[in-house]
Amino acid sequence: RESSGDDAGAAADPVRASSVVGLLGSLFLKDPTAVLALYGGSFVGMSLPSRLMNGSVPDNNIRAAQRLQTTAVSLFASFAGAGAMAGLLHAVSIHAGYWNGGWGGKVGLCAFAGCWVYRGFGNVAQFINRRT
Repeated sequence: RESSGDDAGAAADPVRASSVVGLLGSLFLKDPTAVLALYGGSFVGMSLPSRLMNGSVPDNNIRAAQRLQTTAVSLFASFAGAGAMAGLLHAVSIHAGYWNGGWGGKVGLCAFAGCWVYRGFGNVAQFINRRT
């Protein structure tokens, strides 16, 4: 999405990609929990990679040295970490008794919170690295 221009059209749309992942998961997976986990992961995948990996960087020239290098492994690790946080938050919310019925809104909120918590850990790590 960031590397493609506006001419990419629907191929660069994360909402459409998430819906395709959700539809394919519901067609091929039989367990509703597995479908929910897959769909929640696709919600995490809608995050902007540069923001998930580097946070909110207002001026790219000033903090260019502090940004993470974008490789396939670092992208995978960032999204896997955020997805794990989202899954953990979802499991805790179910275990605590929140949202026992239905699916609406729970997966998106947990995906958002997982990305937010992951980025918070990244900000703490950057802060510690700057201090040392």
